[in-house]
Amino acid sequence: MPTYDDLNLFALTVRHKGISAAARACGLQRSKLSRRLQVLEEKLGYQLLIRTTRSIELTEQGQWLYEQVRTPLITLTEVMDVLADQRERPHGRLRLAIPPVLGVTDFFTQVIERYARQYPDVMLDIRHHTQAVDLRRTNTDIQVLPVYRRPVDDDYIQQHLVHLPCQMVAAPEYLERFGCPDSLESLADHRLLGNRYARTQLPDQMNMHVYSEDLHLLRNLARDGQGITLLPAVMLENCLDTQQLVPVLEQQRFEDLQVKLVYASLPYLSEKSRSMIQLLRDTLTEKGIISYPV
Repeated sequence: MPTYDDLNLFALTVRHKGISAAARACGLQRSKLSRRLQVLEEKLGYQLLIRTTRSIELTEQGQWLYEQVRTPLITLTEVMDVLADQRERPHGRLRLAIPPVLGVTDFFTQVIERYARQYPDVMLDIRHHTQAVDLRRTNTDIQVLPVYRRPVDDDYIQQHLVHLPCQMVAAPEYLERFGCPDSLESLADHRLLGNRYARTQLPDQMNMHVYSEDLHLLRNLARDGQGITLLPAVMLENCLDTQQLVPVLEQQRFEDLQVKLVYASLPYLSEKSRSMIQLLRDTLTEKGIISYPV
């Protein structure tokens, strides 16, 4: 009968879309992994994989087997990882994927400083992404995403993290040149700097002078007098304090930008990931930003 190791190697090969990539991921020689797969096929009496020069394809039996074993194997592996983590202080590498805007906020800097002090055995690998990433294939532990972004895999856990109040702003020089809008409709006569979130808050068919998911870019353009933008208040504090930006349409209520955590652990989180999530929540609460309970 096939063993756990047999099935796990098969699932890794499918997940990494090739024998060579799977061999690198699990630290085996390509020839050894290929032979193990052949033995599995012999045990089952079915061909599971069609091997081509550059890739693999699943046979009908291979596709069926993968659908049956992938979730139980992932869960079992992660349960064992969690048990190992519980025996020791959090250690290893923690990979975070975050929107660029989060990396320039004071509260995120505080989170990283605290985490580094409390868990010196954990190496932090922080990468900026505006799109959803494949957590398993990139070995990413946690991603922070706006709620309107769907994860790569619907099996990933999605957990609400925070509501970010948003504010419409522009540079004083821009308003001196083009005037200050007095309603949402009057924004049609202005240069709008927006993204997907802004589109949901503005009247239909409102044209964007610049459209980007990089909120940092939009803030810089607005600060340089290039237009009006709608951004999370947490990233506007310094510009408002120095009056590089000023509020626009202050009486208008905009919906909060909702942010979520995405992680692949089913059903458990490692201690290093759990500690990071708790620190994110604690710091958000201290800053007075609306956050969700654990």
